[in-house]
Amino acid sequence: MSFWDAGWYNRIVEEGYPDRLPVGADGRVVQNAWAFMPLLSGLASLLAWTGWSFYVRAAIVSILASAGAALVMDRWLSPLAGRRSSLWAVALVWSSPCAAVLQVPYAESLGLVLVGLTLWLASRGRALTAIPLALAACFARPVGVPLGAALGLWWAWEVACARGWLPTAWFSRLLPGRDPLSASGRWRLLTLALVTCAAALTWPAIAWLTTGRQDAYTATETSWRGADLAPFAPWLTRLGDWVGPHLGPVLLAVVLVAVGLVLSAPSLRALGPAAWFWCLGYLLYLLAFFDPTTSVLRLLLPLAPAGWALAATAGTTRRRLALLAACVVGQLVWVSWVWDFGSISIQWVP
Repeated sequence: MSFWDAGWYNRIVEEGYPDRLPVGADGRVVQNAWAFMPLLSGLASLLAWTGWSFYVRAAIVSILASAGAALVMDRWLSPLAGRRSSLWAVALVWSSPCAAVLQVPYAESLGLVLVGLTLWLASRGRALTAIPLALAACFARPVGVPLGAALGLWWAWEVACARGWLPTAWFSRLLPGRDPLSASGRWRLLTLALVTCAAALTWPAIAWLTTGRQDAYTATETSWRGADLAPFAPWLTRLGDWVGPHLGPVLLAVVLVAVGLVLSAPSLRALGPAAWFWCLGYLLYLLAFFDPTTSVLRLLLPLAPAGWALAATAGTTRRRLALLAACVVGQLVWVSWVWDFGSISIQWVP
């Protein structure tokens, strides 16, 4: 409970954010608290009256947010996937190999419930009501960029179809059974997208104003990878480190094919534009900005709607039980792999 990211959230409570960025002997910014959003630490601080340790309080926040995310995702996607498939999807996602992170002092649970609420409200035509939730999501996890991109791409698609720039058949083929938004619905969606994009820039701006360094946030984020921000490039170099320079491009091609298969799955497209464009925006974000370390496994959790698509595709109870068993075994392997802090050989970051 008290190491990796959880330790940084505790440090935020005890020390706050540094007003001067720490640098190493080579002059590069080193790891510091600016990489972590303040919402989890803030909510855990509200429970300080209990007298419990930060890690207990933050774990409670994570567990409650995780439970809320399960309820929200089920309420949002069960009308689209079917109630039985939706309950199986909850079982699969919350028993998936990295689901243990939803109950420890990490901010994944907060990010998942806030993104889920935002997309659920937007899919019901209540985009303006979702604005406070989108703002909160941007201060829980660095999801503002992919969320804003997803909402913006959804809006652009709706506009293109409404104005006849794309054949009507394309709309029905991509999102079967979904009616286009009205003109007022498109304006509300655009407003939500613009506010979310602005909110995504707020935390880097706060870091800039506090430290006096314009690249405070990005320099801090990239300190974990030891290199400057270079969109898309880390995937090729990191995968080359894993399997060798000759097989790196091959593994990258496999990753890209997998992304294409996920996005083209009929069962995912059947979940509607909010879920599909979110998966599109988030996958593009990971490919563009993320350094593929072992943390990529838990960072796939925001793709939870894919669990609903998987549950619908599996079809029979036997197949779903086999998937559930595989998820549980995978979780045992993952916990033993990266969370066994008692092992002196641990080197994989969850």
